[in-house]
Amino acid sequence: MKINRIINYICSFTISLIVIGHSVPHFKQTAQAFFEDQIRYKLLNYWYPMLSDPSPENRFQAARAFLAYPEWSLALLRNSLMNHDSENVSRQIALLIGILGDSTDIPNLLKVWKKFGNDENSPIWLGAMRRLYWKNRGVLQLNPVLKNITVNFKENTTESETKEKEINIFFQIINPSISPIFIKVSSNFWLTITDENIPSKYLWIPAGGSIESKIKANIYPSFVANKIRLDIRICEVGISETILHHTEEFSFPVK
Repeated sequence: MKINRIINYICSFTISLIVIGHSVPHFKQTAQAFFEDQIRYKLLNYWYPMLSDPSPENRFQAARAFLAYPEWSLALLRNSLMNHDSENVSRQIALLIGILGDSTDIPNLLKVWKKFGNDENSPIWLGAMRRLYWKNRGVLQLNPVLKNITVNFKENTTESETKEKEINIFFQIINPSISPIFIKVSSNFWLTITDENIPSKYLWIPAGGSIESKIKANIYPSFVANKIRLDIRICEVGISETILHHTEEFSFPVK
């Protein structure tokens, strides 16, 4: 009897160990799923609103939380970027995507940033995009090609040949390289006067792709030459070296 009782105890103990052994992985998976759900909930409902908090300390704490969990943070930040009006997108979101993301985020960042115009937070947005570009930049085998330049003066802007006129320069840029390129397009008028600083264009062109854009300005007629000169310079974002310089000449229309 005593031997049978001992055998029963041993069998019961062995079965208990087996059950516990099989339960541990399930417990770990359940605990991990619970932990992940809690992190996602807190990122969305607590830390995310704090990214726009007036307090720098709170914004720092929120940013630190997002950086601590990049796997879940990046999806939330990307979704927030694409599903909010540009006015409601915190610069902290652009900053965090610039750290956690990759070059595929540049087109969306660029699209939202352009809605801001000349915003005081532009350096943060540009810095985020520049970091992503050079983080994943491929080898540029060929420089971009500037094509199809068209100069149009806006009709009926003025009847006087001495007054300024609105001008639009339309152009196309082709990227023949096997890697996407992020470029800055700058323009300057010569032999004339313009009363504004012409903002640079920032363009993302996929590998083997092209993009159409335009330069808009108000210029005055030239009294020292028959033609007005336009210089267009293209460089990669992040470096000052010019990779393409094009000169265009055109006449100022006189009615």
